[in-house]
Amino acid sequence: MYDVLLIFGDSHTQYAHDPDVDGFVALLARLYQRQMDVLNRGFSGYNTTGARRIVHTVLPLTSRPPSKYSPAGVYRWVSNYTMHALPGIYNRTKTIWPDRDYTFPDKPGQMRLCIIFFGTNDATIESSSQHTPLDQFADNLRYFVSLLNDPSSPHYSPTTKILFITPPPTGDRMVEEKARLWDHPITTMNNSTKKYADMVRKVANEVDAPYVDLYARIEALARRARRATPGTQANATVDFEGYDRYLIDGVHLNGLGNQLLYNMLRYSISFHWPELFPDTPPRAVAPWPAKFI
Repeated sequence: MYDVLLIFGDSHTQYAHDPDVDGFVALLARLYQRQMDVLNRGFSGYNTTGARRIVHTVLPLTSRPPSKYSPAGVYRWVSNYTMHALPGIYNRTKTIWPDRDYTFPDKPGQMRLCIIFFGTNDATIESSSQHTPLDQFADNLRYFVSLLNDPSSPHYSPTTKILFITPPPTGDRMVEEKARLWDHPITTMNNSTKKYADMVRKVANEVDAPYVDLYARIEALARRARRATPGTQANATVDFEGYDRYLIDGVHLNGLGNQLLYNMLRYSISFHWPELFPDTPPRAVAPWPAKFI
């Protein structure tokens, strides 16, 4: 396995493998081809509390002994259900692939960079099943970092770089329009999303990790669109307050939003860790002519 760039997040990450919307993960995979494997570990619908239950099946193992970080919750439930309800499949799978529950079987890969991108689902209203209280959200983010930084963790990887992304803002009018058309309740609003974006910045500063401030960037661009003079192309977005230039439904990134995030990630990686920027890490396989000269 090549060195790895892993993105851990919710639907923003899962959907970002779609080349039809210039998904930022797909663009990163193209950027790092033959240099690093870009792994999409996005889980649509998950908040950080749900992600905390499965993170042990996502990160590479660097040690096997059980510890306070042992997998629990969803991971344990799925394993137990498969073992007892479907014993034939369980035993056959364990024989073929003993470490099937892990992203990195047998021996850990070298994860050079881990990008953490959560907050949108956590920020939903309190009555929503996806909501996570703000303090717990912060604690979950710190937990993800501790898995890589704590020597007692089975995922301890002190050389792995960590980069946060703030959730994008919520386009309230777009969300309201979607709720009206689909007769769905409104579960997310921008004033709440802002608090969670602020918390991502706070936790990143606490753990001394850089962050890409997608929330602030889209907010600034949307304000610019709202201030555009009549008759300009940007002024056509005024009904949705400028957010429809970067969001599909008021929540998820469209093609332009994905390209924006991709460019921000490229800049952040090259600024903080120039050794990880493409063409700086040596290619895993030499160029065609060089191999045979």
